Amino acid sequence: MMKLNKQTTLLLVIDLQPFLLKLLKKAKPYAPDQVLETNEKLITMITNAGIPSVLVSVTQKFLPRKLRQKSTHLAVSKDLLSHSKVTTYTKYQPSAYTIPELRDFLEQQNIETTILTGVVTNNGVFKTAKDLLSAGYKVIVMEDAATARTQKLHDQSIEKLKALGATIQTSDYLIDMI
Repeated sequence: MMKLNKQTTLLLVIDLQPFLLKLLKKAKPYAPDQVLETNEKLITMITNAGIPSVLVSVTQKFLPRKLRQKSTHLAVSKDLLSHSKVTTYTKYQPSAYTIPELRDFLEQQNIETTILTGVVTNNGVFKTAKDLLSAGYKVIVMEDAATARTQKLHDQSIEKLKALGATIQTSDYLIDMI
């Protein structure tokens, strides 16, 4: 079993926003409510173990300010969002690694391993994982804490991430590691 170093590990959750989850109502292989539930369970376990969590939302810069603020609202519980080990950022491109403050956070916290979850597997999750791997980070993708519009898109993305060097695991495996 893989061992996690709690001092150099981070949970990175991509785009768990109500409007995106609603758009993905027919997502495969995991339904949006199942992905949200799995992510909330992971965030709780991770933060209680003293590991930081970063939750990222996506929006477009061209949207009016009020609409941008509304669209970046995250679907996870307010209790989790207010936890001292939880940080939130907003991105304007598919990869969360494009956020300068996130890159600074990773460096300042001496993060080596990123546990990655969220939606959608073939866009935000994939592109963030690819960028993190290219930057030299270890990436563990929680396969059952991510989803896509179709099973095929999800599975293809998971296979591509494996080929790029990401470790693919399930949330149960991670919970056992903590």
